[in-house]
Amino acid sequence: MDAAARSERYHVVCRECQLERLCDTPDEADGIGREHIDETGHRVAVERVE
Repeated sequence: MDAAARSERYHVVCRECQLERLCDTPDEADGIGREHIDETGHRVAVERVE
């Protein structure tokens, strides 16, 4: 794994409440987002940040 890949993180934000998380992997971010959607029906955005 190169330095660029290690510095990438994933930001999960709910557009309808205060949920906000920073994750190390895309799978973790997707899981948190999907779980929140299933529980609340809210709209969630997942974005890669460097």
